[in-house]
Amino acid sequence: MTPSFHRNSYSVPEILLILRGPGAGWLATLLTALDEAQRDPDFDAHQRAVLAQLASGQGLPGAVAEAARRRTAAFELELEMAAASQPQAGAA
Repeated sequence: MTPSFHRNSYSVPEILLILRGPGAGWLATLLTALDEAQRDPDFDAHQRAVLAQLASGQGLPGAVAEAARRRTAAFELELEMAAASQPQAGAA
């Protein structure tokens, strides 16, 4: 089975095959982030529409990429603080 890179729809087996490739690290990372985002109720329809628009384009504008990097750094800190505030399993 050879995936066609000139169409807009891929089957699950084709995507799984692509993910096995040595150069698929970024794709796997993005898909993992997308899966987590879709489980978060704060990732709303408006944000999904923005993602679809940017993903279908030819690249991210530099200002958008830089703002996303800054927001990602802040989000990572939020996650670290949330994890630190959780009680440790097995702690007395």
